[in-house]
Amino acid sequence: MRKMMPLIIVLLLLMPLNVKAASEWNQAVTVYGAGLENNQELLDATSEILGVMEEDKIEYVRSGDVEKYLGVTYDDSVLKSSIRILQKDEGQGLDITVDESMGQITKITEETYKNALLTSGITDAEVVIGAAEDVTGESALSGIYKAYEAQGEEIDPERTQNAQDELEAISDIAEENSNVEGFSQEQLNKMITEIKIQVIEAGGNLSEGEIRNIVGEELEANGLNGVLEQDQIDRITVIIMNIQDSGLFQSEEAQRLLDSSKNLIDDITSSEGFQDAKDSAQELGKDIQESGAWESFKNAVSDFFKAIVDFFRSLF
Repeated sequence: MRKMMPLIIVLLLLMPLNVKAASEWNQAVTVYGAGLENNQELLDATSEILGVMEEDKIEYVRSGDVEKYLGVTYDDSVLKSSIRILQKDEGQGLDITVDESMGQITKITEETYKNALLTSGITDAEVVIGAAEDVTGESALSGIYKAYEAQGEEIDPERTQNAQDELEAISDIAEENSNVEGFSQEQLNKMITEIKIQVIEAGGNLSEGEIRNIVGEELEANGLNGVLEQDQIDRITVIIMNIQDSGLFQSEEAQRLLDSSKNLIDDITSSEGFQDAKDSAQELGKDIQESGAWESFKNAVSDFFKAIVDFFRSLF
């Protein structure tokens, strides 16, 4: 795994998926980066933007934690981003706030964090992410692992690794295409989310060929056909196959993942970044569908009426 710039915490991820879904916690968990521990001024400012309460459980993410959860090593001094998370009851949804009043998160968007959280199995939580200074945001998962463990929740390493791989892939592909006309991270997140939706709705046990067909359909639907390189497409395909192999698409969490993924699509398509991407794509003569689910519905209706017409034609 390539080295990642520290955002320590950010992604409050990884709720254990090999155990039953967690019910609402009676207290939030705040996880600070170890680099704030001896800097009271930054610690106090970070506490304010996270909305830390006196009754919160407090933890710190250190180099050993990052190595344990992600397999990479940092000096404690560079771990400065922090998170606050409160697990909610099933059906409450995932609410993420990225507060950049102290420092910018330069590579990872809110939608990318949500996608990784959903891959981890976290569908119902309130999360606040904050950085003490500008960071790329790639090492985001460690804080959340520690938060769930602090609440006695077991971590499934296969699914946490899938979430990390997805987060890295999205940030890498976005960086590699940052100057490419017709590309945006919003399109990429929407595409990956819609691939997950299609795989779940198809039963969650597809062949590699079937998954590749879905990836191809979503490339076209999101205006990314001819934009992404084949190795980038292959990387996305492998990630989806690994998530499927983990059992997530067929587990008891699958319906919650499906519902939350559809909500994420609504969030993405209503964002300013997506609308800008759609306008840019149209200028290039391409089209980004607002919703792959809507296109599937229209196609199904069209096929239905075509079948009726063909039936009556056959009578004559």
